[in-house]
Amino acid sequence: MRKFLAIILLCFTFAFAAESNKTQEEDIISITNQIQTINSQIKILKAQQKDTNNSKADNSNLASLHKKKSDLLEKIPNYIMQIELTQSDINKFNLQKEVLEKKVARLEKQSNKDAYIQSAIELEKMKVDYAYYSALISLEEVFKKGAKANSIRDVIDNGLLNLQTNSYVSIKDLKDSLNDTSGSYDSAFFDLELKKESEEEILTYLKNNADLLSSSMLLSELNLVDAVEYINKATDINSSKFNIGKIVVIVAIFLFFVSLTRILAKLTYWLMSLIASGEGVKEAKNQIVDIVKKPISALLIIYALNICIGVGFYPVPVPLTVANIFSIIYIVAFSWLVLTILNGYGIAIIDKIAQKSKRKEVINLALKVIYVIVLIITLLLILQKLGFDISALIASLGIGGLAVAFAAKDIIANFFASVMMLFDNSFSQGDWIVCGDIEGTVVEIGFRKTTVRSFDNALIFVPNSKLASDPVRNWSRRKVGRRIRMVIGIEYGPTTDEIKKCVNDIKNMLINHPDIAKSEDIAANKRGLKYRQNIVSV
Repeated sequence: MRKFLAIILLCFTFAFAAESNKTQEEDIISITNQIQTINSQIKILKAQQKDTNNSKADNSNLASLHKKKSDLLEKIPNYIMQIELTQSDINKFNLQKEVLEKKVARLEKQSNKDAYIQSAIELEKMKVDYAYYSALISLEEVFKKGAKANSIRDVIDNGLLNLQTNSYVSIKDLKDSLNDTSGSYDSAFFDLELKKESEEEILTYLKNNADLLSSSMLLSELNLVDAVEYINKATDINSSKFNIGKIVVIVAIFLFFVSLTRILAKLTYWLMSLIASGEGVKEAKNQIVDIVKKPISALLIIYALNICIGVGFYPVPVPLTVANIFSIIYIVAFSWLVLTILNGYGIAIIDKIAQKSKRKEVINLALKVIYVIVLIITLLLILQKLGFDISALIASLGIGGLAVAFAAKDIIANFFASVMMLFDNSFSQGDWIVCGDIEGTVVEIGFRKTTVRSFDNALIFVPNSKLASDPVRNWSRRKVGRRIRMVIGIEYGPTTDEIKKCVNDIKNMLINHPDIAKSEDIAANKRGLKYRQNIVSV
């Protein structure tokens, strides 16, 4: 209960977060200009690195600038939702653009080259800003509608297309029209191209994080925004410190998902009743349900918390850092769910298959392989969310594969030995085997070792490579009896005829006894067909 109350209080905090965002003094124009200034400083530092040897200090400054720019980029989605543009602002901008276009056209026909270049560059800056801010305004609209990631990417692609094509052609034509050998206009063109590159970088950043920015999609699909507005109108409580509609919706969401976990537990129990058919599994059914229920409940609570955060921040998108953290949490939670399903339902699956094929070790090894694959995929996805280049990481593993293989040659040998033993079917779980000084019942065939329980009830862990290379005697595979050597003592008194008669009687008894295996029984044994004496096993 304390944890539940703490989470509810946390959600209350998020309900206040969106209201507090309005008090910030910065806006999207200020953030864009700061990013442009940082990009200019980065270009200057990189140019200085080529002329000086103080690369260590320059690298430190570059890292600081990149960190500052990254922090500013994370704020962009927040400030997009605060763009306030009226029709009069649009009319004013269009009027300024029209006046400047006429001025450029007039100056182009005159001999005042400097005035023409300055006006033409200012016009190109206005066109670049127009394409950039038009894309941001369109993004604001799709954010409010709770659009999906594909819709966000489409809007950004249109903005990038305008920036990368129209402005590129205009700037190139303007440069080609000049015969400037002195480089007097280089600084002006540098500022123009820097503005274009900075705004392209911002749009590209938003495009790459479209999946994280689409977190408000749930609010739109579930009509939670309408519910918040309806509650606010019904209560008629206006406060700049909290939003009563958001608080009510957050509490309702948590109560719903907490109750859903109990319903899901009963559903899981019912599914296990359908899957579990063996008596041993039915006895452990309650334990399996408890194992699987925990990650499912955790996943539902995480999902509910994610929705509540979206409600709290609406209409502003959830900060990218928070959204990225939740993405990592989702990856871990889903991996936990898959692994517990393998551990829980895997028992039932092994039981059903083992009843048919009696090869539990094959399914057991397959589950372990899947287990390792899930862990590797989880690790790679988490590293990708943290900003690591997965392609470069995988490529580096290829380069260092030889060294890793040499260092882990024993582990690799044991793994392939386990695979070969399963294909050869030399023994199975539960078989009584002898390998050198090791004798006992096979408990489990693992990746690296096979567990054998000796007859004095001790566990012996044998490397798979030893079992694959050394002779193994499998007593459980004998199908038609066992050879017994017996020494029969006689007294000195019997005659030769009496001894011969005794031997003949023993032979007749062995031949006629129904419980004694014969050579024809070995040939007729269907189960051991490939081990018949007159057949060579391939």
